[in-house]
Amino acid sequence: MCGIAGITEPNDPGSVRAMLQSIAHRGPDASGVWDDPVGKVSVGCARLATTDLTHQANQPCVTSDGRFVLVFNGYIAGHRRRIGDAIARGLRCETGNDAELVLVLMADAIRRGHEPTKVLETLSGQYALALWDTVQSCLWLARDPLGIKPLYVLNLPAGQIAFASEISAFSSIAPTAPDESIKPGYLAHLFVHAPQTGAQGVTLLPPGRVLCWRGGSVSSAMIVHPAQSRTQAVAPQVLLSAVRQSVADAMDVDCPAGTLVSGGLDSAGVAALASDIARERGQEPPVAFVMGFEDPAYYETAAAQNLCKHLGQELHVVSAPTTAEEIHQELCAGLQAVGGPFANPSIVLMRRLSKAVSAEVKVCLSGDGGDELFGGYPRYRAAQLYEKYWRHVPGPLRRLTAKLSGLGDHREMHRFLAGASSGAEHAFASWNNRCPISECVARMVTRPYQNTGLADGMMGFDRDVTLPGNQLAMSDRCGMAFGLEYRLPLLGYDVVRLAASVPASQHLKQGPKTLWRQAIAPYLPARHVQNRKIGFNPPVADWLLGVARYHWGDETDILNAIFAGVDIPTDSKSRYWRRAVSGKDLDMALGVWALMVWQIWLGQVGSGVRGTADTA
Repeated sequence: MCGIAGITEPNDPGSVRAMLQSIAHRGPDASGVWDDPVGKVSVGCARLATTDLTHQANQPCVTSDGRFVLVFNGYIAGHRRRIGDAIARGLRCETGNDAELVLVLMADAIRRGHEPTKVLETLSGQYALALWDTVQSCLWLARDPLGIKPLYVLNLPAGQIAFASEISAFSSIAPTAPDESIKPGYLAHLFVHAPQTGAQGVTLLPPGRVLCWRGGSVSSAMIVHPAQSRTQAVAPQVLLSAVRQSVADAMDVDCPAGTLVSGGLDSAGVAALASDIARERGQEPPVAFVMGFEDPAYYETAAAQNLCKHLGQELHVVSAPTTAEEIHQELCAGLQAVGGPFANPSIVLMRRLSKAVSAEVKVCLSGDGGDELFGGYPRYRAAQLYEKYWRHVPGPLRRLTAKLSGLGDHREMHRFLAGASSGAEHAFASWNNRCPISECVARMVTRPYQNTGLADGMMGFDRDVTLPGNQLAMSDRCGMAFGLEYRLPLLGYDVVRLAASVPASQHLKQGPKTLWRQAIAPYLPARHVQNRKIGFNPPVADWLLGVARYHWGDETDILNAIFAGVDIPTDSKSRYWRRAVSGKDLDMALGVWALMVWQIWLGQVGSGVRGTADTA
């Protein structure tokens, strides 16, 4: 992984070097810049060396004839096999690095008169890249189809553009103001949905998008993989084979690697396969890491210890932050890394965990994506229940039942009944609206996923929208803040293709993740296969109360700050606040947390905020 940056027709030859300094944490091993001799473009890369650690593999990469220049952030699965195939075709690869492989393949395609997009459609991996063609004076920018790696674009005067792995890189070339128009969508999703960002004039290249800049003119295309209809039955052994190959590819590094573990199935499955593959290669199993809580309600350390004992892995327990000051500090640093409002409280844990992991390894495998691909969230089962039973109940009775359910503490039941009270379209939008205070603006984003079964559509929405905007953004920014590369084997192309071809009914046939559970069960302790994962979630209500008091002081100041700009009566503010910090209403706690994060972020991009931490 790396940090990449560049600018077209730069006015200052030192611009890209200054941009790289802002994101040096992403690539502490080497840094390089290529300046076009006639001043049409400048591109650079701060490198985190994980494969082919020689200086010959540093970036930018340039073809032997000097025509093409590439900067690349990410990795290509099975790159050593692909390099062998390229050499067999007569192409020249001088290093064992996947960045050079991408350069050689894209350059060959362009020379043959093909679009470079066609090459990207054949690659599996996680990446963001920029390719400059000195002959056509064309700059291509691309982001992997799942949006695992970020790529931001800043529009400049006179048709220029700049790009970077993080928004912070643009601060050295042009001032950016916060874009407050994103607030409704942010509150609905708890993150900012691409292409929007928190900065005016800056866009986040959507997953799978390829942008072409030529002399001030911009066009775009998509990396298209064959569409998958959810109609196939897949045997567990077929899925296991695909996941195993993806794990093996992710472990193909020239530096120390580790795994994240928890009480859940996804990280455990990845860790189990990684340990088995390591032994096949004559290596020790990778070291494992788990987040440890003192509160038994969030405690997964014992399950992780039992798992690692079974797998023969060394386990490191990383303590979660406990004081309001620590939590506030990690939150502020996380917001700086994301470059905008981000309301998943787990970013605090992810930063703490990433810092500890980076002290031991450069690469860490995680189970990100398993819930979205294999049907791990309760709302998928709720969608099935709606389609099978609830939609046949008369509307007035549905609405009355939903209203009565809100009187109790059964959060999931109330969410299901309230969302399903007015039909499938309302249910889809409501279940994807994370903030009970905001209006449901999720409808615009979810509409394209409503042309299929409700559970299938929700799984597709979570894979394409929620996953890249939430979990993947958090993993990238938190890991790379400390020069740590997270690799996500469950999001390998063949794994995603298989999972997307299976209808939700098979994924959920015997409970959550039926197919994946059957596939990985032989590698795990029986108890772990049946564990109900607590989730990488903190005690939100307690954290909300502590951080708000630390940041603003007494309750009056807290309410005035958090609910600033929210058009609700004063007594409602107090009522929402009490519900949020009661520990009995997680949805309200997350909604108020999102409002708090919004105000803290505005303080950061304005006059600054007390307690802000560095990203190192």
